[in-house]
Amino acid sequence: HRTSLALLLTLVSTGSFAIERDILLTGEVVSMQAQEIFVPLTTNWQAAISKMVEEGTEVAAGDVIMEFDGAAAFSQLETQRETRLAEQALTDRDLARLEKELEQARYALQRAEVDLELKQLKAETPEGLIGAIEYEENQLAWETAQKELIEAQAQFADKSKSLAERQRQARLDEQKTEIVESWWTELLESLAVRAEQPGFVLYRSHPWTREKYQEGDNVQTSFHVATIANASELAIRAWINSIDRPRVQAGMPVIVVFDALPNLSLPGTLQSVSDSGAKRREWGEAVYFEGTVSFDFSEVPELLPGMSAMIEVNP
Repeated sequence: HRTSLALLLTLVSTGSFAIERDILLTGEVVSMQAQEIFVPLTTNWQAAISKMVEEGTEVAAGDVIMEFDGAAAFSQLETQRETRLAEQALTDRDLARLEKELEQARYALQRAEVDLELKQLKAETPEGLIGAIEYEENQLAWETAQKELIEAQAQFADKSKSLAERQRQARLDEQKTEIVESWWTELLESLAVRAEQPGFVLYRSHPWTREKYQEGDNVQTSFHVATIANASELAIRAWINSIDRPRVQAGMPVIVVFDALPNLSLPGTLQSVSDSGAKRREWGEAVYFEGTVSFDFSEVPELLPGMSAMIEVNP
């Protein structure tokens, strides 16, 4: 007896003898063509769910399935629109003033040009015809008119530049305002999440509390909150504990039992296993690898995405 016991202990310790056991995996029916819904970006790190359709609702592309509180975004958008109107009024006032100043400078320039022509005609009158004193006065008046024309030209150029710069600034301000207003508009629109494809609405659970999301919840941005599952192409997603991972390989046959149909067992195949694992907070600190199981779904036409299953693997 001592010899047999020692031999048994030796076989167990060296791995020459091991008790094989079936591996049971937790699974869930999933759609291979699903739209995943995440909390949209906001100005804060979270958003409140203000409206959501009932889970399991069949929706069409374009239907709103979930809305997040947009009061803050709407307020910002209204403020931005008011700011745009105020800035536009200020811009219109400035442009009107500069256009008036430019017209005045243009009139002054035209008057200086005409005055110069008149002064030049008088200055060209020979001294012998009008006398020395009047001739000198005409020469001085002509020189003064030349200076006044130069000054008028400078004023016109300065007013033209000021108007052009203000017009350019107005265009830039308008573009900036349009970009900001468009950003707030798009943000507000993104808070109403629409279906991009037909399917059934399935809500996720909070990764920390495991409670299903519901109206009124404050959810962090980028959290996965819902799925729109198309039932036309289904599979089973299975989670493999890191302890069992060495014994599980893609291509292995499996037996699938659905929680909703406990008396029905169907054969299937473990099609794939992820290369890397991750922790699932709700299941503790263990690492799980994700696998995909396929089988003939026509055998169970009543299956829908979200139904849970147990997968038995016999290595």
